[in-house]
Amino acid sequence: LLEKFLAVNHSVLYTGTTGGGKSVITKGVLNSIAEPGGYVPMTFNFSAQTSSGRTQEVIESKLEKKRKAILGAPKDKRIVFFIDDLNMPKLDTYGSQPPIELLRQYQDFRGFYDREKLFWKEIQDVILVAACAPPGGGRNPVTPRFVRHFAMLCIPSPNEQC
Repeated sequence: LLEKFLAVNHSVLYTGTTGGGKSVITKGVLNSIAEPGGYVPMTFNFSAQTSSGRTQEVIESKLEKKRKAILGAPKDKRIVFFIDDLNMPKLDTYGSQPPIELLRQYQDFRGFYDREKLFWKEIQDVILVAACAPPGGGRNPVTPRFVRHFAMLCIPSPNEQC
């Protein structure tokens, strides 16, 4: 399914209990389709200390400058950012998660602002894939405004017979 969603530039969110294999499955699929599909997989693990500034730095560092205000994947490629533990960043005073709001801004508008010179940077040929466990134990709920951009796939817990 992931390969089909990526083919039509649609983001995917895996969910399921901790230890269910979301990250292993995703990384395995991304690595297997990277070369034949023209994808460049990049992994970014979120934690409680992840900031929106650091998230933007990591994203921009993996992209090539195409023109002054346009960043994107290398020629004839598409970058797939896999964000593991998506719902780990801590809430700010307003109840939002700044790294997730930055990703939502990308999903809504296909870019974000330069933090120093305050101009809009368009991002091309980038698809998001993410994994998260249910809220609790340091994980926070993800806003519906962000989740609406994803096809959500649930990975069931492995049973004892596996």
